[in-house]
Amino acid sequence: MSNKPTTVRLTDEQKAGLDAIGKREDRSRSWLISKAVDEYIARHLRSEKTTTNGGEPQ
Repeated sequence: MSNKPTTVRLTDEQKAGLDAIGKREDRSRSWLISKAVDEYIARHLRSEKTTTNGGEPQ
């Protein structure tokens, strides 16, 4: 899977928070954002499955 550049606008607080986490975990801001997007997509896809299945997980 190849990575493509994407522009994201962050508040100063969001940027500072990511930088603090990145420093603590020795990860780049880009890596943290990518993982956050992965988690967001997975959560919404799981939610989509339960709402289309009468609330029952598949």
